[in-house]
Amino acid sequence: MAKKKKKKTVDAPVTLDEGAMSGAQVGTPTMVMFPARNFYFRVSKSEHKITIPRKGNYHKIAPEIFTEEDGDFMLYDEENTVMYLPAITKILFAVEKYPDLKNNQLFAPIALLFNEDTVDIVGQIVEILPPQSTTSTAK
Repeated sequence: MAKKKKKKTVDAPVTLDEGAMSGAQVGTPTMVMFPARNFYFRVSKSEHKITIPRKGNYHKIAPEIFTEEDGDFMLYDEENTVMYLPAITKILFAVEKYPDLKNNQLFAPIALLFNEDTVDIVGQIVEILPPQSTTSTAK
């Protein structure tokens, strides 16, 4: 008898009803994951590096965008071993280094390199392509 293949799982699936979702927002989301399915896309061969400060104060680096109440940031809190991903997006806007992408492009980080005072975000540009139709060869 053939062995049954075990399906790999990642914890329990996340399901949210509409009532559990927060209200509609306008802005740029933090790093995200696509649904687990096949997409058509093209990846740039070149890698891009964006250098941002590792810690600081939002208002001090971009007073025209942030207020004093926005406070300080620390991308990686070594004491608590926590990396706060939404801060990356805010810092990119604050230092005017958010990638200038077309509507069908995204920046896919490959590595975060932590230096003494800065973080290098290394990644590639991904172009999302329209779905391809396939024709059956069945007779």
